[in-house]
Amino acid sequence: MFIMAEILNPSQASAKGIRAYLRLKYLDPARWRGETLVTIVAGDIHKELGLRNRVPSVCQVMESKVLEREAGVKVSSKQGPPSGRGTTFTVTYAVDKENALAATNPKAGQRKVSDEEALRLWNELRGLGKEMYAKYGGGEAWLKQERAEFYSPFKRKKML
Repeated sequence: MFIMAEILNPSQASAKGIRAYLRLKYLDPARWRGETLVTIVAGDIHKELGLRNRVPSVCQVMESKVLEREAGVKVSSKQGPPSGRGTTFTVTYAVDKENALAATNPKAGQRKVSDEEALRLWNELRGLGKEMYAKYGGGEAWLKQERAEFYSPFKRKKML
């Protein structure tokens, strides 16, 4: 996953990676807990990500419209140094359940599937594997063969 790679490599953390971190660590969990306001401090984010000299970037991401749109939040208030770029820069977000659902689930506006239709679709999916693995003698036979051939012949000899 490219976002996690950006978060795990803090020396090259991009705006996308910082936004993903804010969502995963702060905004989405607050939404799940039913909170309506979330306050985040730039210095905390900078430290948690292990960044060096990237405080202005963190501050810029924290107040960006892109973050608001992607995370389904609105900047409620901003506090900090006059420059607006420092470790004490603090943003309070108003969490919006409606917008977040649309941002995280692009199919949120589609029609609901009835229980009967969902069960029918599930049963159709279950049957696909049977047809697909029939030529191998069934799913178990295929899995046994895959496991037997997982390692190269050289590696198998070494393991025995």
